[in-house]
Amino acid sequence: MLAMCAVPDAATITIRETLDLLDGPHNELAAGVAQDAYAFWLGSGISLQRMPNLKSVAKRVLAFLQARVRVGDPTCRFAKALNEVLSLAAPSPEEWGRINFATPVDHWPDLDTIAGRLVNNYARMLDVPVDDEEADYLLWEAVDVVRVYADPTKTPDVEHLCVAVLALEGVASDIASANWDGLVERAVGELGGPAPALRVCVLPKETRALKLRASLYKFHGCAVKAGADEAQYRAFLVGRQSQIHEWTANNTVMVAKLIDLVTSKPTLMLGLSAQDANIQNVFAAARARMAWNWPSHPPAYMFSEDRLGVDQRGLLQNVYKDSYTAANRQAMFDGALVRAYAKPLLCALVLCVLTSKFVALMNIAAAGLAPAERDKLAAGLVAARNAVADACIPEETSFRALLANIGRAMSLFRTGTASAAAAAAGLYQPLTTVAVHQIPAESTIPGSGLSELAVGAGLLGMGLRLGAWTATAEDAADPRASAVRLTSSIGAAKIFFAANSQAVLRLKANGIVADNDEAMIIHSLDIPPAMPRSPTGAPGRTGLGVGLREVSVSTFVATAPDADGLLQMFREKVAL
Repeated sequence: MLAMCAVPDAATITIRETLDLLDGPHNELAAGVAQDAYAFWLGSGISLQRMPNLKSVAKRVLAFLQARVRVGDPTCRFAKALNEVLSLAAPSPEEWGRINFATPVDHWPDLDTIAGRLVNNYARMLDVPVDDEEADYLLWEAVDVVRVYADPTKTPDVEHLCVAVLALEGVASDIASANWDGLVERAVGELGGPAPALRVCVLPKETRALKLRASLYKFHGCAVKAGADEAQYRAFLVGRQSQIHEWTANNTVMVAKLIDLVTSKPTLMLGLSAQDANIQNVFAAARARMAWNWPSHPPAYMFSEDRLGVDQRGLLQNVYKDSYTAANRQAMFDGALVRAYAKPLLCALVLCVLTSKFVALMNIAAAGLAPAERDKLAAGLVAARNAVADACIPEETSFRALLANIGRAMSLFRTGTASAAAAAAGLYQPLTTVAVHQIPAESTIPGSGLSELAVGAGLLGMGLRLGAWTATAEDAADPRASAVRLTSSIGAAKIFFAANSQAVLRLKANGIVADNDEAMIIHSLDIPPAMPRSPTGAPGRTGLGVGLREVSVSTFVATAPDADGLLQMFREKVAL
């Protein structure tokens, strides 16, 4: 009897294993994201490494109230509020006996247990009134929502960076977030530079602002905006139970936007438990307007979790009401669950999207090859993707380095420069700003060199699959770093891609590559006539082997009979 293979859980799954899911049982999700078909719904789970979790919020509220209790004063308003908060956790008589209002909560023996019970009652906890204070006093003062959630020293984590990449690539144009923090916005700004790319909507009137590459609907408010303009935005910070109950009636514009989002696009939930009644109501209203069928293609509702929680299962029961039966509900649950948390899933989706775009671009440049031959180049692109995944560490510093390498490689490709001024315009440069299915009709593609770049990347990947060479990234901080370094049994070479002759001239004029370097420039278009070496090139470098080589992808594609012929011609030129 064959042994069953262990299925990785959401907490330990690697990026490569997540790619296997997206290539296999969840391939429709990957394809749908690449087509900008999905609306992204973000919850606190994507910010767990940067912001307090709900248990920490509960502890903060308890500590805030205890520190203000006037022990022995039967009229103390803070003692009254603290009693009410504690009652929500339903302490046992023994636990009540161990609670001492005169002692800081850190010394309470049952603090962790009590705070844990408050997690599912967080909205009721924040609704506990403190006499003579505003209704949102616990959120504004005890949680200290602006100082904590708008902290300018907090840097975006990998999840926020990935959402930003997908937004800049034009495949996450609609994002709904329950999070108060501004980390997605900060990530888009850091990666995309000062040019506006993200429309952030909190107030009703902000939904009328000009559309940008992506829209972020912060339906529970924004701590950053509330800190900058308390008068306008404080009231839109949603956390209290009474607000959640009244939210539909008090936020008709945002409600309409979200219902339209659920109606028109499949949903991908990332780090969102969907426990709040207002979220459940939005999805129920969308079903009443126009339900999604089950099964649908791509799947209408997907959750990035280890297992579905009771609220997520309840949501599926509501939205698939007519199809939800004892016979198919387990299949419904299984089909909606991606057993990978947001960090590995989003990393894998970024790689899938870039690969899908490369494949679409490659098919344009290699249109003269038979479909089976283009499939070989596509397999090479997947091999290159997998090599990146194997080397990728889903941790902020390492992932930023990967994005910096991509951004630098694209800057060198397009302009032949990677100056500090170019970096200031944004760490990352998107491959395209349109979804995959829009690439064939995109008027800026012909002549851009992108299609030929995709063929060149496919050839590198074909070589990886054959074991002809290995590929490693160079340090983007090195002013002479290439896009990638290839190493074989006979040597190594730096690889540069160039969209046009101007990019090549600048590569040489700026001293990034010189004639005696062990390097290869892969031209997308025709190779320009040789020019005298620029005096700005670093003098005295002594190359080993054959020095600088240059090859034109467009020439290869025009003359090679098939993908294997393309690879053979490339290998002869690269001399590895």
